Parts: sequence; C-alpha cells; structure tokens
Amino acid sequence: MDMILFQLGGGLPSIVNNMQNMGFFLYLFPFLLSLAFIYGIMQKGLGEVFPKSAIGLVSIILSFFVMLFASWNPGIVTFFASLTGMGLLVLSGLLFIIIFFSLTGFEYKKLFEGEYSKWVWIFAIILIAILIFFGAGAGNFITVPGWSMSSDLWTALFFIAIIAAAVFWLGKGDGGDKPAPKT
Repeated sequence: MDMILFQLGGGLPSIVNNMQNMGFFLYLFPFLLSLAFIYGIMQKGLGEVFPKSAIGLVSIILSFFVMLFASWNPGIVTFFASLTGMGLLVLSGLLFIIIFFSLTGFEYKKLFEGEYSKWVWIFAIILIAILIFFGAGAGNFITVPGWSMSSDLWTALFFIAIIAAAVFWLGKGDGGDKPAPKT
C-alpha cells in the first residue's frame, strides 16, 4: 500500500517532512550552497595563487560557519524557500510579459540592442534581484530605515522618474538647436 501511495505522490510529503526533521534545509543545504559559492569565487579569484586543496579547506571551514549561523537563525530556511519561490514567480511573470509583447507585435529584443542596451540589462537585473531579495524576506535579516519604505518617498521618486524620462525624450528631439531663420 505504501508503494502505491509513493507512486501516486503520497510519499513525497513524508520525504520532505523527513528532510526537514533531519535538518537538511536548516543545516545541509545552506552549508552546500555556501560551499559552492565560496569555492567558486575563491577558485576564480585566487586559483592561480593557492592550490585547490587550500581553497577547498578554506571553503569548507567558512561553510561550517555558515552552518553555525543557520543554526542561530532558523529563518534562513524561510528566506531561501521564499527566495527561490519568489524567483520562480518573477521569472514566470517575465515570461508572460514577453509572450504578451510578442502577441502585440512588439519586438522586445530591440530593447537590448544599441547604445543603451547594456544599461537596460544592468537595470533589469538589479531591479529583479532587489525585488526577489526583499520579496523573499531579506528585510528580516537586514535593517532597512523606515523612511526608505515610506509610500510618500516612493511616490515622489516615481514622479521624479516620470518627469526625468519625459524631459529626456522630449529633449532628444530632432538633433538639437536649429539656427534661427534669417529675416
């Protein structure tokens, strides 16, 4: 009977619960994630200076400290679960935006061509990362000043951005100042 339930998906919740009870999400996964990040970054930056064994040892030691941090802050499980879940939601939303643009005939690829293309990419990536990071609950780990979350501030910034964009596009015009007509 258990095999039938497992095949029908009934065993998956018990496997996830067992993994949670055994500390996989709280200890093992943050340890492995930090190990991969630290090792990769050190290998890229210090690969020619230190041997792989030294980089591996330092990475493992620092990752054990991440595991210690995770034991003090069980909210890290919620953060990573929300981070990956929010990432999936944001990427799904982007996919639908691209689909809708394609249905209307808008060529979104033109946004990423030309003089400002790298800035569009940089701005988009930073914005998406901030949305996912804070949407996942990073505010619980990082103290954000209260004034920065004020709706009045964001309304003013939004208004200033609209004015700046309007001035930019209106000022672009047809090539600058024209000489005054001679009379």
